[in-house]
Amino acid sequence: MAPTTGTGTDLTIDELAAASGTTVRRVRSLQTLGLLPRPELRGRTGLYGPAHRDRLAAILRLQDKGFSLESIGILFAALDSGRTLADVLGVEGPTRTQRGGAEAESATDTAELYGFADLQPSSSARGRSRRRLLSLVPTTMWDESEAS
Repeated sequence: MAPTTGTGTDLTIDELAAASGTTVRRVRSLQTLGLLPRPELRGRTGLYGPAHRDRLAAILRLQDKGFSLESIGILFAALDSGRTLADVLGVEGPTRTQRGGAEAESATDTAELYGFADLQPSSSARGRSRRRLLSLVPTTMWDESEAS
């Protein structure tokens, strides 16, 4: 369904929820928790842009992978403040030799290193500032049935 509001890229909450395969109630809940930014208001209508869609898709994807809303909040707070995964975990990041030398050095702590390239800011956001990107690594889940 094509957006019918704003500049053609903006969606109402109903359109955002439908496009993301979720409910309006869930979108509002994520806003209340601070995981999803509030929409831009035009009159009495809230409009959601590409950044909202990307963030919502990432939240839903991470929940499907087993991340709790609290852990997602911690990860996005770190991302928003420019912190790295190593900063969040309190460990040293990969060394240059572990990353593969000079080529990997230029891509310091990028999401590709951890397999989450889709969480990188858009190309327009990259042009504004070159901040380090938080990369996510899912935690290992313990399965009792495999224990001996």
